[in-house]
Amino acid sequence: MKLGRRAWRAKLDLAMKLWAELRPNDSQRYVGCSRNDFSFGSIRPLATNANFGEWVDGWHDGDNSWSFRVRGSFSDGRVMAMESDVVGYDVSGVHVLDFDVLEACSLMDGQPASDPPLVSIDASDAEVASHLADCCLRTDRIWAFFGGASIDNLPKLAIWMIQNRHAVVAFDVSVAMVCAAYVYGETELSLDLLTEYEMKWKSHIQAERRELSDLFDQQVPEGMQLLFSREQAEAIGARAIAHAVRLRSMITGGDA
Repeated sequence: MKLGRRAWRAKLDLAMKLWAELRPNDSQRYVGCSRNDFSFGSIRPLATNANFGEWVDGWHDGDNSWSFRVRGSFSDGRVMAMESDVVGYDVSGVHVLDFDVLEACSLMDGQPASDPPLVSIDASDAEVASHLADCCLRTDRIWAFFGGASIDNLPKLAIWMIQNRHAVVAFDVSVAMVCAAYVYGETELSLDLLTEYEMKWKSHIQAERRELSDLFDQQVPEGMQLLFSREQAEAIGARAIAHAVRLRSMITGGDA
């Protein structure tokens, strides 16, 4: 069964309504809705310039079912101030990291990773509500593991997520992760992350040079224009390495 945008908008409206009942003190942010999926966020303030968010994504899965995933995220003005200093522009409002709630909860329970819930296209409101409630409970259990949802416990949650970033699907190490580890007092971890970040970018640059060399050596068909130049591609890698150099100087006080 193929759903149109109107049907997905109805599912989005239902999910947002049910979520608001589960998280009455959060503020919701509409992200988007298409013919195959929808997305919205729920934001909880932890302190001035510090928030925790839950992002709900729903999508068509199979012929007569749909599924959804909840990702947790956080932003912290202290971390973002350092990151802004490193990259040279304001990153306020950008997540420090986000993670898969289901994967993180399974890891804490010592259980194998679980698949996202599969819901019938014709599922009742009560059934949808029960799945969303389960996701909320999992997020609450994650916070409880660190003492409850608060700005004081945010560093413990963040460091655990960073250390288990691959298992909780928090993606590759980033400048934000390095800054978070440092701001939260884990200097050794921040340097380990920085080394990983440098190695990742150096490897990426080498691989990209090989690929781009083949690409730019080819004759571009008439009427076709490449989206970026060799120089632009090189500049992206150079900026990433420059950020790493500045970060290391900030963390070590200028000592190599």
